[in-house]
Amino acid sequence: MTDERTDDIARFVAELEAGGVLSDAAWREAFTKVPRHVFLPAFFTSLPDGRWQAMDQSHPDYWRLVYADTTLTTQLDATIHPDPSVGPVAGTGTSSSTQPGLMAAMLDALRVTGGERVLEIGTGTGYNAALLAHRLNAQDVTSVEVDARVADAARQRLVVAGYHLSVITGDGEQGWRPAAPYDRLIATVSVPAVPRAWLAQVRDGGAIVASLWRDLGGAPLVRLEVDGDTAQGFFLPQPGGFMPVRSANRAMAALSAATRQIGISRTATVPSGVLHDDDAGLWLALQVPEVTWLGFTPDGGTDQVWLFAPDGSWAMVEDATVHVEQYGPRNLWDEVEAAYDRWGATGQPRRDRLGLTVTGTGEHQFWLDSPDATQWVDVPGRW
Repeated sequence: MTDERTDDIARFVAELEAGGVLSDAAWREAFTKVPRHVFLPAFFTSLPDGRWQAMDQSHPDYWRLVYADTTLTTQLDATIHPDPSVGPVAGTGTSSSTQPGLMAAMLDALRVTGGERVLEIGTGTGYNAALLAHRLNAQDVTSVEVDARVADAARQRLVVAGYHLSVITGDGEQGWRPAAPYDRLIATVSVPAVPRAWLAQVRDGGAIVASLWRDLGGAPLVRLEVDGDTAQGFFLPQPGGFMPVRSANRAMAALSAATRQIGISRTATVPSGVLHDDDAGLWLALQVPEVTWLGFTPDGGTDQVWLFAPDGSWAMVEDATVHVEQYGPRNLWDEVEAAYDRWGATGQPRRDRLGLTVTGTGEHQFWLDSPDATQWVDVPGRW
């Protein structure tokens, strides 16, 4: 079947190359040879009414979507799996096949040369594990997946694709000690902090490439080099795209309560778009803790962005009128504007100028350009 899709795969690889994320010849070969469709026999597509429709190879758009640089949803509400014989269903995406361009950037950041032993956290469909097995030796790749049903499906698909590697059902934050130490660890699920177990299971001189979760700033990607019980490195220039469902659910519940409250209004000094800026967005995520957000458009109204904190504070920004309304113990948009001003006063640093040091005690410290720099990023709260 892969040979029959030669044109689709060639177009797919060319799209990744054009995006600047597939310059390494070995990874280019892996993306050319590993059949993504084997790992995506069916998936969900979103409908205009907010529901989802499952799609498989019988659908005329299936091949175009499978071999495209796009994320495809494979599970809803942790229990609903795609079945094209069923009509539209409601739910929130809880598992997906990650955007291949993002996968390529993270794989490239591993900086493997061949022969490295790799631990992957978050097997998902198994596609990323297959790419690792193709680039390296399958016996040197171990993948951990928390969902038993997802892990079983990935094992079967890996065998069909010809890759015989170890897929473990377990808690990825605990790593997989029986096969340690590893030369590399890659996490394709977001974690709020780098687990100490990962540091302990990666050898000195090894590397960790992970997606770190911050409610306000999505999933910044970081590459850390391990030295004893400490790891440090820089954020990648590419933003991540992993989003835990818990944050989305929390925001929706908070919105329902907030729309029945009245806050204090004023003119905003910065628009909500600063949250989506690749560079400023990460800085804001580090400086404004425990805040999540969502976009909302009321019937007959203009686009709004809402921010929520666990203490009940919220802020609503309506860019069309440069208007902000705030409520609760924290003035959330005041915090965003102050952090944005600090970002400007620091020279508007790119995200790949921001570094992270993780210690064996779990402490996370953020810095600019060098861990010896005088300009440390002051991060309130705990990552």
